[in-house]
Amino acid sequence: MTSTDAAGRSRRQYALGLGLWLLALAVVAVMVARDPARRSVTPVFHLASERWWARSDLYQDPRGYHYLPQFAVLFAPFHALPVPAGDLLWRALSVAGVLGGFAAFLRRARPERPGAFFLAASLLALAPSLGAVRNGQTNLAFGGLCLLAAASLAAERWEASAAWLALLVAVKPLGLVLVLLAPCFYRGLRKPLAAALALLAAVPFLAAPPGYAADQYRSAWAHLAGWSGTTENRFADLTALLRAAGASLAPAAALALRAAAAAGTLVLWLRAAPRTREPWRALTLVLLATTYLMLFNPMTEKNSYAIVAPAYAVAAAALLARSATRRAGWLFAFVLVSEGVLPELLWRVTRDFGLWWDPLTALAVAAGLTAAIVRRGDPFAEVAAA
Repeated sequence: MTSTDAAGRSRRQYALGLGLWLLALAVVAVMVARDPARRSVTPVFHLASERWWARSDLYQDPRGYHYLPQFAVLFAPFHALPVPAGDLLWRALSVAGVLGGFAAFLRRARPERPGAFFLAASLLALAPSLGAVRNGQTNLAFGGLCLLAAASLAAERWEASAAWLALLVAVKPLGLVLVLLAPCFYRGLRKPLAAALALLAAVPFLAAPPGYAADQYRSAWAHLAGWSGTTENRFADLTALLRAAGASLAPAAALALRAAAAAGTLVLWLRAAPRTREPWRALTLVLLATTYLMLFNPMTEKNSYAIVAPAYAVAAAALLARSATRRAGWLFAFVLVSEGVLPELLWRVTRDFGLWWDPLTALAVAAGLTAAIVRRGDPFAEVAAA
């Protein structure tokens, strides 16, 4: 195949990958236009933004708004647009974040067939992301921001990395896990990240009277702390897998397990980071952090697995490209396809299938990552060497 033919084929693969996401967005746009509130969480975001500018409590509904005050400010431009235009723009930007993350990471990875890499990642990430696109949740935006941060970290662009990580926390408080892990190895990130987090912390005070902003911080702390020990059966973390097996954990035991897993994640990161080449080092950070979140965040939902979909898809595309790593690539691919397809196929049999299947697949990824890091330090050694 000539270089011209290869370039043409690559462009077609890029176009096909992009087209898949645009088709999904178009279908969702029709659904949202017909009934903006059906199967959507954006009304919660609109209400939070409305309450912010009315200076009323964001957290007066115990089951409603589970984000920091900054997100109510961040969502204000979408709230200002007519419904459903703002809702559709929010969804489009979330998808754009994932595609931008693919492209940014692709520039760092420099695979032999970039179009095939992009198409494979798009195909694998799409199915487990559709629920988040439909509902307008922040999970997909979070997953895209993780990849954008990884690409910036791999390039040692510390200011950009700090900005992505701060935005990650604004979109979802779970971003604190990456914020805490990344500087443990990336020393150049520390000062820019401290500055970015200081600016993020100041946003509520810049957008509202200081007394009201301080009250919302206190309310956010009480609200999120109150949910940290939830044992509701609608969540899909590791405790859901235990419940499906007929076991259970007391809240204190669950908290101890989360703390132990956090320490274990840190140990794995500190072992892998100095032994792994970029951009796979940054991808390993994202894989460790997001897999930990799926298993040990007590508020992990079925649609939360859109968080891991972009990073898992990139890992699958990279590993499948090499014969030595193809088995690991198929594991990631199976996880993504099964998370996206099996719960939809089996929901008439059991609606709880995804609540235990998804954490089971995340546990398989965690076991594989742990084994690779403990054995040789670098889970992408063959990919980087090739």
